[in-house]
Amino acid sequence: MKRIQYIISFLSLAALMAGCKKDEVTPAADIFYTVSIADKTVTFTNETSGAVSYRWDFGDGESSTEESPVHTYPDKGKYVPTLYATTKDGKVSEGSTVIYIAKTSPVKLNDNTFDDWNTVTQYEVTSAAPETFFRKMKVDYDAQYIYVYVEVNSKEANADIYDFYLDTDNSAATGLLTDIPQGGYDVLLEGSVLGGWLDVFNHKGAQNAFSFEPAGVTEAYSVGNVEESGNVLKYEMRLVRSKLKNMASTTAFRMGIIATKSDWSATLGKIPNQGQPSLLINFE
Repeated sequence: MKRIQYIISFLSLAALMAGCKKDEVTPAADIFYTVSIADKTVTFTNETSGAVSYRWDFGDGESSTEESPVHTYPDKGKYVPTLYATTKDGKVSEGSTVIYIAKTSPVKLNDNTFDDWNTVTQYEVTSAAPETFFRKMKVDYDAQYIYVYVEVNSKEANADIYDFYLDTDNSAATGLLTDIPQGGYDVLLEGSVLGGWLDVFNHKGAQNAFSFEPAGVTEAYSVGNVEESGNVLKYEMRLVRSKLKNMASTTAFRMGIIATKSDWSATLGKIPNQGQPSLLINFE
């Protein structure tokens, strides 16, 4: 009788051990990857552990089984790529992220040339008579910056003062109403750009009052290439969108520039020209 009990106990233990082995949890893959975005092309660097195969769904109808693929998206917009990782036991784990393909600019401030502006043609103003100071202005942008190219009849040594009037919410119902048509100018950047200073001010008070207060921001702009040939001076600069009122959230803005002598004794010129509406830039 004792022998039978022993055999039953042994069989029960064996069954229990077999059940534990059957219910053992198979570890899932530990999904981790990074993304690097350049224009519309995204590099996926896969650092997942515990997997033997991968499948990527890029969120635009395309897919790949490469471990770390490079994918070019068809257009700007929001995409949700997903990585499916499979272990040697066939267990599938997944991990998704959100990426935004935004407009990029060809403009580089550190390349010592203006050649990168050759393809910027959408937002361009060329002066006409009777304007004699400003020759040309171009504007471009990306998710972080506003890029500005200015060409004038002057010299860097003149230390001319520039007033950049920005209607940062594209509404004539707010900001200063001045002689630059079709805008209410919320932000003023004033200073000698090439002299190393450009202060930022926000409009305050009645729209017919030239009343601006310091915005209290620093490092709002950077100057890139500067070239002078004869009496023609060219320079490029960029403005930091997050440093300027409304500029991080607006869908469009207007800009006009007025130049004065270094002692503010006389106005040198305007662009767009006198009586012309400010340049309207629409953000994609």
